[in-house]
Amino acid sequence: MDESDQISERVRGLAHRVDGLVQIEDFQTEISGFSLHRRTAKQSIHCIYGLGLGIVLQGQKEVLIRDKVYRYGAGQTMLTTIDLPAISRVTQASYHEPFLGMMLALDLNLIIETVQALDERIELKNFPAFSIESMDHGLVDALTRLVGLIEQPTLVEQLAPLIKQEIIIRLLVGEHGRYLRNLVKAKASDQNIFSVIQWLRNNFLQENCIETAFEQANISAATLRNHFKQVTGMTPLQYQKQLRLQEARKLVLSQAMNVQQIADLVGYESQSQFTREYSRLFGSSPRQDLQH
Repeated sequence: MDESDQISERVRGLAHRVDGLVQIEDFQTEISGFSLHRRTAKQSIHCIYGLGLGIVLQGQKEVLIRDKVYRYGAGQTMLTTIDLPAISRVTQASYHEPFLGMMLALDLNLIIETVQALDERIELKNFPAFSIESMDHGLVDALTRLVGLIEQPTLVEQLAPLIKQEIIIRLLVGEHGRYLRNLVKAKASDQNIFSVIQWLRNNFLQENCIETAFEQANISAATLRNHFKQVTGMTPLQYQKQLRLQEARKLVLSQAMNVQQIADLVGYESQSQFTREYSRLFGSSPRQDLQH
């Protein structure tokens, strides 16, 4: 049995263990920032990914970020380094073989401290704000121990921080490492970008919110746009539009307003433009979704 087969077998064992622990769709464990997820049918979720690690143990899923689709399955992980609006779709799941996954929020301060402790030189490069990689034995080990703490709640306070730090170290020395290092370098060299991202995240419905964010950052619009795209993979306008369309989707599914009211609320002057961009992102028009 080669190494990849060994890892696959261990992932199946961890999936079996998680299957016995989670009987609801989303289970927030007593370990801060660590949740287990189960789906018995295909499903789409509109969400904002923060700094964290998504782990698939069984089944498959795909993530739509802007107009690109990224797929990953059992034994793979997805690292996201900033707040990213996305559509997450479980594409392989059934009652007898459910989709099983985990999500671990990562602590930026702990990542920075760990990178500094490793005393590595970091060159800022234009890497995406997310990456998909296969797990190695070390990461499977650490995640298995973290899952084990769910059944040992009295040890969570003492051991969970140590295991989380080990996970960060293993991510740094693995294929995800360059993305985390890029985050640390970007954070150190341009704090303004992260302030702008957070401000847009909280104020995306406000009129002229991008211009206001630029003014608060106190740097030129051209410089900010360039740095923003380097970190997020999107322009500020594209980022804001994704957030607004995500909000529109929530309002459509709540069926509390008509299409024109929703378009107005999320900042579209033209209902036809809103319908066109909504349909392009979600695959159906807001009117069609309102009728379901």
